[in-house]
Amino acid sequence: MTLRLLVSVRDLDEALAAADAGADFIDLKEPADGALGALAPARVAQIVSVLRMRHPSLRISATVGDLPAREQAEILRRVERVASCGVDYVKVGLWPAPGVAAAAALRGLVDALAACPAHVVPVLVADAGVDEALLGYALRRGSFPALMVDTAEKRAGSLLQRLPLPVLAAFVEAVRARGAMAGLAGSLRVEDAFALRALAPDFAGFRGAVTRGARTGVLDPRRVRQLRRRLAAGTGAPLAAAA
Repeated sequence: MTLRLLVSVRDLDEALAAADAGADFIDLKEPADGALGALAPARVAQIVSVLRMRHPSLRISATVGDLPAREQAEILRRVERVASCGVDYVKVGLWPAPGVAAAAALRGLVDALAACPAHVVPVLVADAGVDEALLGYALRRGSFPALMVDTAEKRAGSLLQRLPLPVLAAFVEAVRARGAMAGLAGSLRVEDAFALRALAPDFAGFRGAVTRGARTGVLDPRRVRQLRRRLAAGTGAPLAAAA
């Protein structure tokens, strides 16, 4: 199975550069506004329009911003607006919070997202681990084309450093067993390529590894091409080796 590369971009120039460099998925977000920072719908629509003309086979996703589950009405409004821009998938974060009421709000949000006409991809924010109960609840809805694991605190290291590999493998297996795509993201590095190949998600998401400097820096298409080769080859050799 080919491990597909998702690259997060913030504008049209980055989107075209990532697509030309071999990204399989283009993910539209504003990295300066959080883990799932949203772009303005007008910008999303512009990027989608151009990508459809130049790269018609690419899959495109966009985020709705970092919102807690209790703001369900606003989340659903944003999902509708983003979906109307013509993206293939709308990513919505499921942010963990303590307490019975918070857990109920998350389940209610999952139910509402499952009923949406849009193709919603729930993103389990898993800095403290994968919420297996919430994952199971989402999978039982049977309505989502994909589910992802991501992290909120990007400076704390790669997802593969922060969560045990067996936990991530179990996530991938559980999602795949329900016929959905499994995605991993969260400060992933080029050095994670070999482990990602072993985990075999359907796609892996990158931002900081393909920018110059911080994740809020400018996307570097050379790094996208190099990462594409690493994922295809399954090697975790440093980027400089492929220069």
